This record gives sequence, C-alpha cells and structure tokens, in this order.
Amino acid sequence: MLILPAIVVSLGLFTHIGEVLNFIVGPDNDPGYFCVAPDPSPVPDIGSSTVLQDCSAGKTVSIKRGETIAIDLFASDGWHELNVSDQSILGTVVAPTKRDTPGRFRTDEIALYRGLKPGQATISFVQVQCGGPFGCGRSNSWRVTVQVG
Repeated sequence: MLILPAIVVSLGLFTHIGEVLNFIVGPDNDPGYFCVAPDPSPVPDIGSSTVLQDCSAGKTVSIKRGETIAIDLFASDGWHELNVSDQSILGTVVAPTKRDTPGRFRTDEIALYRGLKPGQATISFVQVQCGGPFGCGRSNSWRVTVQVG
C-alpha cells in the first residue's frame, strides 16, 4: 500500500533535486561555474575602468575611495538577491539593470558602485535557472570581495 506514495515522492525529489538542494544547503558557491569561457569585452560606456564580469567570481579587488566599480554579467538566466554586504562602504550608483547592446548578441546585467569609505564589502548575486520539464535547477552564487582604500 505504501509503495505507490514512496515512488511518487522519490520521483518528485529526483526531478526537482536542484530545488531540494537549494532549500537544504543554499546556492552553490563554486566560482568556476561562471567562468566556462573567457569574458567578452564589457558593455561600452559602463561608467568605470574597473569592470567585474562572470570570471571575476570568487576574487578580491581593490579600489580607492571615490572610485567606481562596474558589474557586467551575462544575463542568460535570472539574477536575484543582489546584495552589497556593507552599503556604507560601497554605495550603489546604478542599480542592477539589463542592457541589450546591438551587435553583442546577448543581454547583460549591469550595475555600478562607488567606494564611499575605507573597508571591505562583498557584492553577491544568486543566479537561478528555471524552465524546462523539471522546474528550477540548482542556484549558483556569484560573489566578489571589494576592498576600498
């Protein structure tokens, strides 16, 4: 009698394993996930000479107080849960937004931040891939540590 419900539950867990893992352990923090190919040139006129792209995941970068740092990530899937760990150190100049650039054949998620005072802050996004027959897959966390001097 209980074998049919057990099969149904097992099938549900198997087909939605990414969502189950996200719920239990949170997003995957492997920076190598985002760097499967070299980063392309950043979006033109992004507003900063320091640009962090997909392959910047897991790195630490330094900027001076008053300088800006731009984020330019491939927006193939949904980026969610933008977080700047300390907004008194790293302030938002341009909030995350999608930009289509003619001739690039891709959409970018861009943002711009300014170093406000000395210290350390982390910029992080969570990429969620949804769609297809099995719903949402495993989420992945992109994060960079920014030291403002």
